[in-house]
Amino acid sequence: MDFMEVISKRRAIRKYKKDPIPDEKLEKLFQALRLAPSGNNRQPYKFIFVKDENTRHEIVRRACHQDFLYDAPVLMVACCEPGRAFDTAIAVDHMVLAATNEGLGTCWVGWFERDAVREILEIDSKMEIPILVPIGYADQRPEEKPRKPIEELVKVI
Repeated sequence: MDFMEVISKRRAIRKYKKDPIPDEKLEKLFQALRLAPSGNNRQPYKFIFVKDENTRHEIVRRACHQDFLYDAPVLMVACCEPGRAFDTAIAVDHMVLAATNEGLGTCWVGWFERDAVREILEIDSKMEIPILVPIGYADQRPEEKPRKPIEELVKVI
């Protein structure tokens, strides 16, 4: 897929098929995370891909309270050093675009109970948990949302 096509096709998916994701596709997402830039190339993050259904459901039940997350076959949990959420967001966005290119749907989830996720996954207390991303095959096709004209967003001087 052409890169601009990937960007234009990316949507927040809130309904997933339960079909498993082949390891080859997940490997491409891992590479996208690994290749993302970070300040001084510190790569101050770790990513947990939760495939186990019981663990995913426990996270949703105890921490997210958003039913659409139950069906996604993978839940990615981003962890980072304190104050490094910006670098982490860059890596996650690379992964989200790679997922789109692989025919997968995703959705950024920032509203959740971080302490519950930390406890369930035994994440070090020194790490922040800025974002969760469900990953799976979309079971919906959200319409493109209107965007502001470029002239309202960009100024060239």
